[in-house]
Amino acid sequence: MDARWSGIDPRLYFVTDTGLCQRAGRSVAQTAALAVAGGAGIVQVRDKTLGDADFLALTRQVLAAVTSITRGTGRRVPVFVNDRVAVARTLLDEGADVHIHVGQDDWPVAEVRRVLGPHVLIGLSAATLRDCAAARAGGRVDLIGISPAFDTATKRDAGAGLGVDGVRALATQAGLPCVAIGGIDEARAALLRSTGVIGICVVSAICRAGDPQARRPRVNSWQRLQGLAPETGRGRRVGIRRASCPSRGGRRAQSSCRCQSPPRGRSA
Repeated sequence: MDARWSGIDPRLYFVTDTGLCQRAGRSVAQTAALAVAGGAGIVQVRDKTLGDADFLALTRQVLAAVTSITRGTGRRVPVFVNDRVAVARTLLDEGADVHIHVGQDDWPVAEVRRVLGPHVLIGLSAATLRDCAAARAGGRVDLIGISPAFDTATKRDAGAGLGVDGVRALATQAGLPCVAIGGIDEARAALLRSTGVIGICVVSAICRAGDPQARRPRVNSWQRLQGLAPETGRGRRVGIRRASCPSRGGRRAQSSCRCQSPPRGRSA
């Protein structure tokens, strides 16, 4: 990993889902704040239903939420936008620490790099060895999202889950840092421990949780996926702070966020 990864802990990567957050009684920004307070090291804003203007507003809310948690802690928690190159360009021009994730059918990676420049981290979804080989050969991808790791209802067009062996096959041969996404809950995270991924992406297990910051041991078990700290911060412990609820007017007690134990048996 190069210097652009400095200070980033990719072990727990939170991907937003607006509908799931709303059904849990929170905004996306509130959920992101709680997730980062609980230890998430990357946040990706994903909403395929919004136009660019609304998506830009949503991402600004998430950026403010993440900043409210990390300010004064020394943590760097970057925000990735899903697919929206124009939104990413606008936010970069505003000075935001924003990066991008694209799928195989989204913008071509070469064009993304041309528009966003050399300093932005680019993530790319991959489901086959051919996808990984193309990403590596192109020389512009920084992070591969192996997807779907397991069967998932969060993304309807995701296809059948790769399973542990499938994730391992891609991660060990990709030649690039990889995270796994799709159908991952705490139990499945443990299964991915020795597959070669540097982190896991979690959607519904956080979005649906009564309190994504609660049960710190559970978050820590996700972060211990590798059994050691990633290259971006080997041996460094991530600070944990109480979450603020940006869209509710500042810092609140945890009870005001409807905290309860996360539901079981559901995953993203």
